[in-house]
Amino acid sequence: MSLERTLKRLQILAKTNRAELAMAVSMLGTTTERIFEKGLDASGSSIGTYSAAYMKQRQKDNYPSSTKVILEATTQTRNDFSVINDGKKLGLGFKNSSGDKKNPGPLEKANFAESTYKKKIFQSTKGEAELAVKVFNEQVTRILNG
Repeated sequence: MSLERTLKRLQILAKTNRAELAMAVSMLGTTTERIFEKGLDASGSSIGTYSAAYMKQRQKDNYPSSTKVILEATTQTRNDFSVINDGKKLGLGFKNSSGDKKNPGPLEKANFAESTYKKKIFQSTKGEAELAVKVFNEQVTRILNG
């Protein structure tokens, strides 16, 4: 590849967030599955189990009878967990993080869950971080190779 072509490719790379976006989207899928379907924290352990009292409420509300914590009672937290672009960087977060004590938003619910179960839930796992680096590197290679 000529120096001129290499410089053009580097300029394209500097102006796009395509590699970051691909990385964030891939992480969103694996992280969402881990937290909201498998009920696992960032170490790969179970987030926890619902208490007997809470299970009675879940049954009244027609939720599944599993005691495995999956943080999906209203689906709001799962639906709001997304790729977020703050104009400077991309990452995973909540689209609608606002709430109050009476009606907590997804961010408050996530913080409450981490506090209640004393677990890092929304932090990346080692495997998720490795996937992110792999996807990012693949995208950079594609951009540079044209």
